[in-house]
Amino acid sequence: MLSVGGFKTAHSGFLTLLSALKNLLGSCSCQKVTVKRPFYKKYPPGGSKSLMNFVFGHYTISDELPKLFREANMLYWACALLTFSYKYINHCVSNLSEPPPFHIPHLCFVEAGLTFSHDHAQSGHHKSKSLAMPRAVYLVEELITDEFLKYIHNMDCNPMLDPDEIGYEIAAFLACTQHIQYAKTGGLAFISDYQGMCHQ
Repeated sequence: MLSVGGFKTAHSGFLTLLSALKNLLGSCSCQKVTVKRPFYKKYPPGGSKSLMNFVFGHYTISDELPKLFREANMLYWACALLTFSYKYINHCVSNLSEPPPFHIPHLCFVEAGLTFSHDHAQSGHHKSKSLAMPRAVYLVEELITDEFLKYIHNMDCNPMLDPDEIGYEIAAFLACTQHIQYAKTGGLAFISDYQGMCHQ
């Protein structure tokens, strides 16, 4: 297991898609990926609900699918909002008489998608070639191999890093994108909880 979050576990895995577009997730054979799955904490009956006194429980497919579909959909909209922010920034920079006196980082979200695990339908003792209903669903993402940083918390719009820390410039830039998103959508949407690879 790579890590445990508030409601998902992350595991290492491999992905190969037979018809993936070039340079996208799964286009390389056995591409290393992160495989995420939601969980809930199962405490022993009558036992204490301490931080570590639990096992990972998994949802039924009917509960699991909406949770991960929502997660993937949020990533889709976050990509769109970040792309919009860059288009707005590029528009503003193109109208300047000289380049801005600071570096504009070029960032992106990880490529991701939903994958389903199926059992083959069984008829007596023989397995059918047709697939049965999925038994599990996973969120598969590009694997982040570099140091992982949380730039902005989801409860605060200020950078989590101090000005003298590595990554502060990116955190300040991401705070700027939040302002653009909030202002340009009339206060309807902005990306929170920015985190990811540490760019030095």
